[in-house]
Amino acid sequence: MIIPKNWNEIEAKEAGEFKSLSLGGHICKILDVREYTGLTGNISLKVSVDIDEKGEFDGYFKKQYDNNTLSEKKWPSSAVKYLSLKEEQMSYLKGFITAVEKSNNIKIKIETGKELDYSQFKGLKIVGVFGLEEYENDKKEVKTATKLLNFRSLDKLNEIEIPRVKLIDGTTIDYSDYQEFHRGQRNNINTKNEITINEDSLPFCEL
Repeated sequence: MIIPKNWNEIEAKEAGEFKSLSLGGHICKILDVREYTGLTGNISLKVSVDIDEKGEFDGYFKKQYDNNTLSEKKWPSSAVKYLSLKEEQMSYLKGFITAVEKSNNIKIKIETGKELDYSQFKGLKIVGVFGLEEYENDKKEVKTATKLLNFRSLDKLNEIEIPRVKLIDGTTIDYSDYQEFHRGQRNNINTKNEITINEDSLPFCEL
């Protein structure tokens, strides 16, 4: 490694300085909504958010973005949710829109047979539900990442529980059981199959 000339100007940062986002529901602001085509050709609605509530987590993902030192900055994928636009899963998209309408006391303009104007969503509030998902790093080690799993309306905020944890094999377990798993009791845990749509497992993605 060659020490860069601006070494003395570089701010020192230690791993672990950034506090982990608490799991469960958080009030969020919608920053962007757009159509996204995945590597398999499937089209989904890509919803990007940030925490918008009083307290230590306000603007949480913007702070992550600002602290990202990569030359090509991308929005944290933990704050992005992909909603399938397949006809058989359109009910989930409608649920998202309904939650937005209830949370902001508005009516999203929808005309059948016409393109949906995604700019209507920008700046509106909604509750994002965050949970844990396992993944495998470059060293083949199993780690966990916080993910935006689904949305709820603001009136449901106090009813939200920490979601089930998605394991590396695609099964899920209760969060409390997952804590027991980390105490060496994984063989005694009952798991349940559950499908989660997520086309981007990288830590950052385009906004």
